[in-house]
Amino acid sequence: MEVCKLLLVFFMYREKYDRIAGFYELLEKPLDNVFNPLRERAISFAKGRTLEIGIGTGKTLHYYPQSVELYAVDGSEKMLEMAKRRAKELGIEVKFGVTEAESLPFPDNYFDTVVSSFVFCTIPNPDKAMDEIKRVLKPGGRIIFLEHTKSESRILNYLFLLPMKLILKPLLDDDPLRETHKLVRKYFEVEKEERYYKGIVRLIVARNNASLDL
Repeated sequence: MEVCKLLLVFFMYREKYDRIAGFYELLEKPLDNVFNPLRERAISFAKGRTLEIGIGTGKTLHYYPQSVELYAVDGSEKMLEMAKRRAKELGIEVKFGVTEAESLPFPDNYFDTVVSSFVFCTIPNPDKAMDEIKRVLKPGGRIIFLEHTKSESRILNYLFLLPMKLILKPLLDDDPLRETHKLVRKYFEVEKEERYYKGIVRLIVARNNASLDL
């Protein structure tokens, strides 16, 4: 019964993002000037064989260096089609796949870097996704999170993030009040955390149980 419920959640999640794929970038466009510099900074930490989970329409693709061997997955096939077109326009090689973060189709200890950019606010089962990231990441490998998180300010949480959740949760399964920054510490050794806008957005760089040399 629990497996059936989980599959239903995944199906509904994928269906929502397939449905809005065509105008998703239009919805996000007002925030691009704010978020794109943060995306660029996050990607600057990526090295070697890299997996980006929840690539969406591919807004981070522009920032990857040629030296990175890039894999990218998303739960929405229509979103991934847009990312593929963007990669082709940019002239970069990316190995794409449709899959959920909770069930990554890669061997253990496969990646040097894993990137998650504004993903964990929507993932149905965050703990399972963290388990999967840890499994596919090499010992000492780097994990980079750029995420919406619960603010350090109660006023912002109540007056801004809570109303946002009431709008975004039914539309995108987006919960901007998640404490992903705390969840990361359950699975990885955090070496760097940058807080933006009172913690509404955080850039977290961590290692798979190894020291980080920044």
